Amino acid sequence: LPRKLTSLITQMITGHIALNYHLHRIGKVESPFCGKRTLHSPETVEHYVLRCPAYHQQHTPLEVQCAPRRQQLSLHRIFSNPENLAALATYINATGRLRQTLGVIPIWEPPSNEV
Repeated sequence: LPRKLTSLITQMITGHIALNYHLHRIGKVESPFCGKRTLHSPETVEHYVLRCPAYHQQHTPLEVQCAPRRQQLSLHRIFSNPENLAALATYINATGRLRQTLGVIPIWEPPSNEV
């Protein structure tokens, strides 16, 4: 995996990422809340990736890729399948939410199993 993508995944799993919930805990912002359309939802990784209505348009392709056949989309489902990492990177790049701190996330495709 590219280093930037590995760093992103680690930050997302630990919750130590430049989203308001974490930034509030370390005293960098006044409020832990999203600040988009959901002023009463803490901006956690789960909220940002799975639920934030401000990113509904970007969320749809992620859901189609990572939760086919109307399965429930979850962070576990995204992180547990390497094939989903390209969709996650595409989502994060499309939202632009983390671009200031992480830059553009490289789109990584797992190696083919074909010989």
